Amino acid sequence: MRFLPGSPRAVGLAAAIAATAVAGTAAPQPVARAPQAAEDGGRTPAGAEAGAAPLRGSLGVPVAERLLSSGDPEARLRGVERLGSIGTEEAVSALLAALEQGSPAARDPRARLAAVRALAPHAPRDSVRQLLSRELSEGGGPARGAASPLGEVLRGTAALALARTGERRALGALVNAIVQGGAAGEAAARALKAYPPASLQLLLGSRKRIEPALVSFLGELGDLRAIAALRPMLEGGDRAAQVAAARALARLGDEAALAKARAWLRRPEPGLFEPTVEILVHLGAPEAPEAVAALLGSELGRVDGLRLAELAPAERLVPALARALPLLPEDAQPRAVAAIGRAGGAEAARQLRRLITERPELATAAAFALATMPGAEARAAVAELFEGPRAAKDADLRRLGLRAGVVRGLVLRDAPAALEGRLLAALAAPKGSSDRAVGVFGAVALGLRDAVEVVGGCSPASCDRAAVHAAARGALALGDRALAALAPLFAELAARRVDRRAAAPGGDDAAPDAAAISAGVALLAEPGGGAIATSRLAALAEEGGPLSPLAARALAARDDEVVRGRLKRLLEGSDPVVRAHVALGLGSDPMPDSVSLLARAYRFEDDPSVRRAIVRGLSRRTEVQRRRVLLAARDLDPDEGVRALARAALSGAGAPGLDPPRSALATGVVWIAIVPNDRSAAASASSRPARLVRPDGLAVPVVADPDGVLLVPAVPPGVSSVLLAPAAPPGDAGSWR
Repeated sequence: MRFLPGSPRAVGLAAAIAATAVAGTAAPQPVARAPQAAEDGGRTPAGAEAGAAPLRGSLGVPVAERLLSSGDPEARLRGVERLGSIGTEEAVSALLAALEQGSPAARDPRARLAAVRALAPHAPRDSVRQLLSRELSEGGGPARGAASPLGEVLRGTAALALARTGERRALGALVNAIVQGGAAGEAAARALKAYPPASLQLLLGSRKRIEPALVSFLGELGDLRAIAALRPMLEGGDRAAQVAAARALARLGDEAALAKARAWLRRPEPGLFEPTVEILVHLGAPEAPEAVAALLGSELGRVDGLRLAELAPAERLVPALARALPLLPEDAQPRAVAAIGRAGGAEAARQLRRLITERPELATAAAFALATMPGAEARAAVAELFEGPRAAKDADLRRLGLRAGVVRGLVLRDAPAALEGRLLAALAAPKGSSDRAVGVFGAVALGLRDAVEVVGGCSPASCDRAAVHAAARGALALGDRALAALAPLFAELAARRVDRRAAAPGGDDAAPDAAAISAGVALLAEPGGGAIATSRLAALAEEGGPLSPLAARALAARDDEVVRGRLKRLLEGSDPVVRAHVALGLGSDPMPDSVSLLARAYRFEDDPSVRRAIVRGLSRRTEVQRRRVLLAARDLDPDEGVRALARAALSGAGAPGLDPPRSALATGVVWIAIVPNDRSAAASASSRPARLVRPDGLAVPVVADPDGVLLVPAVPPGVSSVLLAPAAPPGDAGSWR
């Protein structure tokens, strides 16, 4: 059927299209039908049905204003988002008015975050810039009442919105925040690094004096154009300004600061030695190692000396690090051990061997440093640990050496020649022993034995759980094929319900056996859960143990009308690791509306690791709804990792690479020794389940060896976190409670 332009049917069709565009994703609003206002004289507008309110009154700014005045937080959010989608000057003004201090929307961090995102395109306007500056300085802090978990997201989003403009007054607000310091200054600095200014003059303005905080930021920004502004400060101004300028120039690689640092080194002044040494280190000066050693020898500068030794390892620093180590705070001593290993050389190997024998509390750190230190001296030192005369009498030392040899083989491909034979000999140790567990892990991880072959059968009556734990962790080093081979064992173990009520009344009879926790690494290779029943996956996802994250990811990949309610609860739960894995699973969800679940989850997620997972999930979707969220994440998310993932997803480059299970860089090894605070609780460290969250966000279920040691290979570079299960009840070692 053909409609003529201007006909009643054509006008109605255009109105319907306009209504859809304005409403966005908001819930449909009923068309108001009320008598005409008095000022209208009772007349019905042309082309409108008698008694119907105009389209603007039903869907435009007035409706949004009514929503904003509602006592329902969800209604206020719809009002904010509606005004943002309209985007006219009138809508922006209405949104700013709704955020006046003391209003319901101003007291709601979620509404304020939605408003900041909506107002970001209008940041050049004076009134919008003022509001963004206020959010930058106040965030979700006490100035608006109780601190909100969204405070950091709100503050960072406002800072990015200001930085994106590149406009002088907006950049001035960010510079003022940097000068004032605190959380606002940190957010402003991150925003300017994300969106560097076109001209540094926009940052410096007409300042006659550049404050030290701003000088330091210019050094961190890495913009070589700052050198011209910083060099004159080396000679003028007070000493604090000179030091800040010299440090910043050194970070920028400008040797103009070198002469000043050498002059300060010849004429030391109180509080000047540490920045002088840092300048020498950044510029790679020949006298830097000697200066760092002197700093390590000073009582007040020892911790700073350790930081600089980590920044610039050198063999000449090993004696100074060894002397400083016992004088450092207890929590800094493992760092000093690692710094000795990174320095390398024969003296480093000797010092690390001495620490293993003389400082048992640092033995694991020293063994790990030897295992990852290149060179023949370190290889020989590792071999001596498990082959030397003391190893025959000291089982703990022998196991330490074997583990160090395996780590060396995995990380450097430089294992001692005798390691293979020693590992195979350890396989003959009694079942359930720590010695056999070490042999199983090493033999599987280095490809000497097949994981399934070593484990054999595992029935309730007969199961060497220690071997299962070690073999499963060893299989991580070999990739998806080795992990998938454990899937049948996991399916069998996960299907069992272990009755623990006799040992612990009220216990959860659906809790997995410890062997099932270890074999659960098979879910890394089978994101959809493989042969595990959906009901069992749901129980595992909700029980909160080490298997919960991977089970939640698999459950999301099986989304349907029955599962959807449980997924929503998990996505809104208190465990960010589980939330992240649900988001990853939704990326492969067969239900097309799962993209809406991801979009809603992103809106007010305060944990950056979860937002990264949401973006990864969205990167695997093809629905058009994903684009709006990815654009917001790319432009305004305070987390650099989220922005990078969103950029990659929008460019279409490397979408499969956004999936964290596979990584060419996953060659690291995490080595953890579980040491109870109370010696009487030593048994609690044995076969302790845990959840290791890798730097890429993926959670790996693991169980320690009987002596409380965890070796986890195939970990990408970065910071990992470990959550130990609560201690198992008596008679149930190795289970999650």
